[in-house]
Amino acid sequence: MPESIVYKFHEKGMTEFTVKLAFDKDTYHILLPHDSPRPDWAKLDFQKCPNCPFEDGPKFCPAAVSIAYFLPEFANAFSYTQAVVEVETANRVIVSKKSLQEAAASLIGLTMATSGCPRTEFLRPMARFHLPFADQRETVFRSLGTWLLTEYIKSDSMGEPTVLSFDGLKESYVQLSIVNAAFTERLRSAVSRDAALNAVIILDTFALITPDNVDGGFEDIMNIVAK
Repeated sequence: MPESIVYKFHEKGMTEFTVKLAFDKDTYHILLPHDSPRPDWAKLDFQKCPNCPFEDGPKFCPAAVSIAYFLPEFANAFSYTQAVVEVETANRVIVSKKSLQEAAASLIGLTMATSGCPRTEFLRPMARFHLPFADQRETVFRSLGTWLLTEYIKSDSMGEPTVLSFDGLKESYVQLSIVNAAFTERLRSAVSRDAALNAVIILDTFALITPDNVDGGFEDIMNIVAK
């Protein structure tokens, strides 16, 4: 059975809506319905990311198709609109009052990480243990820890000496920031208001936080691990 994460939105004076996402239990790649939308703006060659590794690959961008599944719910939403958001995962339910841009950022980040896009693949282990609405410190801690564990396991499984470095993580975030910039332009053709656009901007801000911490002496988490 697939695993699921459900976002429920309760907005004052507005129609409530639900976004249910399903994931392969082994790979944790997102599973979309067969009739999931395939709009023109989700085609691979539409505002294609300049660092996209696909040449003669799929007709549609996997990350864009994943977002297209629920984007209509946000297409006409203002970024500042407040909602009570209930997130159901396999292990817990999280309820928080958030702006729609913050909620959309959480959803878009989750779907991009699990979409099969090679530029977001490094985030998939974090997505398996999805933490909605993580703040700056939580993001840095989880990102660094996940990367180190992943690198250690890869080295150990290949019988190679374990040499841990954040160089690969920093480069992955550089590439992710390029993707985020391209996606902002892609989404301009799909929405009439700014909630989804600002959501990607939020994600890009978070994409800069971890590399900055690596270069800046881990300032956001130093007091957590220092004796």
